[in-house]
Amino acid sequence: MTELLAPAGDLEAGYAALAYGADAVYLGLTRFSARAEATNFTPDALKTFTAFAHAKGKRVLVAVNTVIFDEELDGLIDTLCAVRDAKADGVIVQDLGTARIIRKYFPTLRLHGSTQMAVHNREGVEALRDMGFKRVVLARELTLDEIRDICSVPGIEKEVFVHGALCYSYSGLCQFSSVYTGRSANRGKCVYPCRESFCFEGVNKHVFSMKDLAQSENVLLLKQAGVTALKIEGRKKSPLYVAAVTDYYRAILNGVTDKAVLTQKLNNIRCIFSRPTTSLYLTNPENRRVTDTEIVGHRGLPLGEVVKLTTLGKDRFVRFKTAFALSRYDGVQIDLPNEERPFGFSAERLRVNGKDVFSAPAKTTVDVLLPPHSPFIPEKAAVYLSSASAVKSAYPYEKPREADFAPAIPVCVFVRVAPDSVTAIAEGCTETATGAFSPAKSLETANKSIRDSFAKTGGTGLCLDKIEIENDGLFVPMAVLNEVRRALYNAVSERLTELAAAEQTALKEKILSAENASPKAVVTDRPKIIVKTDQPAIFTAFEAEDWAKIDEAVIELPVGYAEPIACPDMRKIRFALPTVIRARDAWRKTMQTLTAQGAKKFEIGNIGGLTFLKGLHADIAFDRFIYVANAAAAREALALGASRFTVSYEAPDPQALFAAFPDKANAVIYQDLPLFISETCPYASVAGKCLKCGGCRQQTISSRYGTFVSVMKHCRHFLLNEKPHLRKKEAEGAQWRQIDFMYRNWTPQAAVEMFRKIV
Repeated sequence: MTELLAPAGDLEAGYAALAYGADAVYLGLTRFSARAEATNFTPDALKTFTAFAHAKGKRVLVAVNTVIFDEELDGLIDTLCAVRDAKADGVIVQDLGTARIIRKYFPTLRLHGSTQMAVHNREGVEALRDMGFKRVVLARELTLDEIRDICSVPGIEKEVFVHGALCYSYSGLCQFSSVYTGRSANRGKCVYPCRESFCFEGVNKHVFSMKDLAQSENVLLLKQAGVTALKIEGRKKSPLYVAAVTDYYRAILNGVTDKAVLTQKLNNIRCIFSRPTTSLYLTNPENRRVTDTEIVGHRGLPLGEVVKLTTLGKDRFVRFKTAFALSRYDGVQIDLPNEERPFGFSAERLRVNGKDVFSAPAKTTVDVLLPPHSPFIPEKAAVYLSSASAVKSAYPYEKPREADFAPAIPVCVFVRVAPDSVTAIAEGCTETATGAFSPAKSLETANKSIRDSFAKTGGTGLCLDKIEIENDGLFVPMAVLNEVRRALYNAVSERLTELAAAEQTALKEKILSAENASPKAVVTDRPKIIVKTDQPAIFTAFEAEDWAKIDEAVIELPVGYAEPIACPDMRKIRFALPTVIRARDAWRKTMQTLTAQGAKKFEIGNIGGLTFLKGLHADIAFDRFIYVANAAAAREALALGASRFTVSYEAPDPQALFAAFPDKANAVIYQDLPLFISETCPYASVAGKCLKCGGCRQQTISSRYGTFVSVMKHCRHFLLNEKPHLRKKEAEGAQWRQIDFMYRNWTPQAAVEMFRKIV
């Protein structure tokens, strides 16, 4: 069965998802969620919701899918304990350190690889499987043929997004928000600079603002491909949105084919929240119409277009023929020329044929009151229904009493009744009440009273599993039994809480002592210098004295590159695999060629590189896009076979990692850090067609954030800062220091001059 996986930003959305057909729900806690601005779940809410879902035979997955820092390890352990204690069905992760800690210390948790890991080929899937992951969320950019190929990989489930917001960049490979606002997408705090207007090709357009994903027409194809789960994006969306989208895809999965039914469900979604939609590259690898360059944000359901403006006294009305029923207080939006957002307002007054009405049926010409001081509205402007009371009332659901599903710990109780006392024992706790108890008329009735009393656990978080009674035929008043029961259960609850806290503290101390960064005393003559480039020709300008300062030259070769490399000592050469490898077969051929020529040193920027190099006994270094921002991630990188890793741009204390891993940690001191790495060509998106530029071009663009360089290389898009970053201060303490000449077009002379300035 193909699982329908729905989002929940809070309890209400979770209940809505289950009510409308979700097989599973994914959510986040208040920390370490890639949707940090959602309401998210407290540990208690997670326990309650998970118990409710399990009672219905449904599953709960928890997103702990941000890059973490060493200072947060304590909080991460608390979060993972909460996920474990709630008995959630899986945990979605991006950070290698988080994955390591889960695998070593939380073995009952099921690992899922987040889309933030940018897994986009079968090699990446195989690598995660070999690391102990049970499911992977695939990159959204994949084609159906690629998904089919990936689904043939055994031993790991595959999850695919089918609906919701899209990132311009491959998920996990975007640094724009982090660099320019300090709010990292890898930390769940993206401010979405991709939605901004950019001066591009001489005009201002939202060139990076993606349409929303909608794969409803391809659900059957994805099922046939072997996809395990179809995922809806929307943890920041309302319960109403979650209900409507889940209901729509549930209907499709259930085989509903009635076009009228499906159209109504889709229209409801468009009314609640909608951008223009795209199927991205699933069935059309050459799709160019994937961005919405004109308007950002919610549009709504198309109602019609403005016929004219009318007046009644001082009131102004906009007249149009409405395609759907319209009621008072529904939301209306109108597109305005040269405005990036529509003009929206509430329909406070409706008139049909000169009379006030509460509602106007579909295909009726209606006058809608405009708010005071409304902008100029031209004739033929598009009108949308942006909210509707009829839609809001179409998705009722019963909210359960949370107390009915709050998880409870089973306890076994022993009760002994003596002539002068009654004693109750459970979980190492003992409570006694004294009294003078008379013989019971019926032992069966007396013991039933005892059982009935101890069956009442109230709000203690306990439930009675078994009770053993030792009674020589005495009757104990119910008031006495209740007194003993309350005292016992309160004591048991406190004891179990204390034991759990002690266990968690001990586990925390164990993890912190093992995984925190520990500095090592190392003496080195000078930092080792790495030069990395995707333009091998730059080395023609490097002279002998330059090469004497270079300890390693890392070269990312285009597929099929056959030119000789100008290096006096080939032992210094390390070949880099591109971060994104879609031409899988071609790259296998390139790898075979390099290894046949004796290449043994490689660098990878994606976890799939481990599989590409498997069995080659290669020396492997990790690039910056395999994020290492904490000591646990560093240890995991080394455990995976890395001889060296690059400390993340976002690490708040890189010096701690340099000190803990002095011969392994690399600092990039000069670089073009890609703000985006995208499969989407902005030029083709704006033009609606491929411009036949040869797959390579470079030009300057700008937005309110500044000036940037847009680079197309081999039909893949990179957005760079206006100038490369120089980060010498951040590299203090690093024994390995890297200078990059990547992405931007470098002449050999310019590269060697910059190298000499830096070194």
